[in-house]
Amino acid sequence: MGNIRTSIEKIRRQDLVEAAYQTFLEHGLGGMTMARIGERAGMSHGIVNYYFKSKDMLLSAVVRKANFLIMQDAARRLRVATSPRERISAIIASNFSDSLFTRDIARAWVSYFAAFGQHPEFERLQIAVDRRLASNLLHPLRNLVDAGRAREIARGIAVQIDGLWLRHAKSSDDIDAAAAIRHLETYVDQQLGLEEGNER
Repeated sequence: MGNIRTSIEKIRRQDLVEAAYQTFLEHGLGGMTMARIGERAGMSHGIVNYYFKSKDMLLSAVVRKANFLIMQDAARRLRVATSPRERISAIIASNFSDSLFTRDIARAWVSYFAAFGQHPEFERLQIAVDRRLASNLLHPLRNLVDAGRAREIARGIAVQIDGLWLRHAKSSDDIDAAAAIRHLETYVDQQLGLEEGNER
């Protein structure tokens, strides 16, 4: 009986995280209310509060879910990469999938980053995500350039990923996922071209 209850609670928690994720994408951080989340999940406000004692806990779970989707896509792409350069491309592409790189999602992320000052735990979570991205990039880069150049290129890629997402929140931005990927691929090729003997 205990296992059944645990399974039900796990499913409910997952359903709430999914409902919160969709609410976050649709309304941003400011509009991600417990009432909206409960309504989308078909659960009462009390049940939402039972599983997540605060909105901050729920948002942390939402951010983890979003990053899990990116990591899941990266893992799928990395499985078929056959060279260090292809591994870099796989990591870049996973940050700009067509289903994630949308105006609404970009605006939701802007609201999340803007909340760092009021919610240090969000910033700590993002630092962990940034470190994972850097680690994933450094491994293949160190097979192509020396350690110092690898760190510089990895930092450049990370900064441009953040910048492209930030710009995409603007209504006037016309860069789609494919264009964002092309931009970063050109940047990487230019950086690797500074080192003799590197081939894609």
